[in-house]
Amino acid sequence: MRRCILTVVLILCMDGMLFAAGQRNQGGTTISMLFYSPELQSQYNDMAAAYRAATGVNLEITVIQADYRAVLMSRINAGDTPDVFMSSAYADNIAFQDIAYDLSREDFMRNISPAALEGVTAGGRITGYPFLVQTHSFIYNRAVFRQVGITDHPRTLTELDAVAQRIQAARIQPFATGFAEWWVLPQTAWRTIAPAIVSNYGGFSSFVSRLNAGTLKFSDIPEMANIFDLLDLIKRYGGSRPLESDFNDQTTMLATGRAAIIHQGNWAEDSIRGTNPNVEIGYMVVPAGNNAAGANIMFDSNQTLRVNRNSRNLPAVLDWLRWITTSEYGKNWIPGQIKQLSPITGAPAPDSRIAEQAVAMMGRGVPAHPWFYQMFPPGAEETLGLILQGYAAGITDRRATLIALDDAYMRLARAAQ
Repeated sequence: MRRCILTVVLILCMDGMLFAAGQRNQGGTTISMLFYSPELQSQYNDMAAAYRAATGVNLEITVIQADYRAVLMSRINAGDTPDVFMSSAYADNIAFQDIAYDLSREDFMRNISPAALEGVTAGGRITGYPFLVQTHSFIYNRAVFRQVGITDHPRTLTELDAVAQRIQAARIQPFATGFAEWWVLPQTAWRTIAPAIVSNYGGFSSFVSRLNAGTLKFSDIPEMANIFDLLDLIKRYGGSRPLESDFNDQTTMLATGRAAIIHQGNWAEDSIRGTNPNVEIGYMVVPAGNNAAGANIMFDSNQTLRVNRNSRNLPAVLDWLRWITTSEYGKNWIPGQIKQLSPITGAPAPDSRIAEQAVAMMGRGVPAHPWFYQMFPPGAEETLGLILQGYAAGITDRRATLIALDDAYMRLARAAQ
């Protein structure tokens, strides 16, 4: 899932500080929405315009480019909760349980894939609407791989190191790191311990429960070395300024063939093709240490829409969700315009090389894990991501990083109790 990290809040807009689908009607309904993923601005705008044309209802969409969660919580605490807002799945079911509307009995929710509902269900209540089904792994430039003569995808860290050496010998940068953005670190790092969580720690729910209770710490987990080893490898082959590389650098470098590999999700495809429409991209697993069987991708519905249960426009919000779920425009919006996989049953497949390859990989038995770190306490994704970013920057060594992760996690777990 893409997150943005500018140091100031930027509201993407048209005609002023807020985008509304046309001018407000006299006496018409306006639904307030707070979203992230600003790379989807034009898609949000198109959807809002289509809905106003169909119903006369305005969608007032504010898109935050930095500090999204801080802005959201500030508005909630001030009694200015949007009618609809985005969040993560899993732990945010609990974080927002007092303000999120229960969608369990809404007829249109029958159109959502049961697998997509797992991340938004807690205590038998569906407190979120799955927005996108996303996948994350290594994206590579096929032309660069052909030029260098790489035909077999690496499945272990040792194999990945050998591939990086081969690419570097051809005077091409193996990785564009993205390390300037905190959200890149957790997406890349945590999945390297996913196989161990499944085999050694009782699965994701058990693993998170033990962390929350303090009976397990990151410093107790030998497989945490997989995280450090992978980040070290990416940094080593990530150019002269790996800590200055951001999302735009990653997608541009890959699209132009100046870098061979990036660690990103299917949301990056439009940006890559926007730079080079003719680029050939491939998708491959991320190693989990040197156990080839553990190499994996992430695949899950993670971005979630929450409905403010106290909204004065609640019926109008539910009508919008019904439209986005059941209308021809709505069913085609995510695969057709956002070019990502939709959680709506029967929705068409997107014109997305990455999504297509992810589904094919799972069909061949490649392990696909959920975004399990979203089960961590609220705020952990960013807090722990910043700590990992500090490690990548050389501010802390492995031991100090593990201590910082343990301390920060327990503070967040206690605060969530």
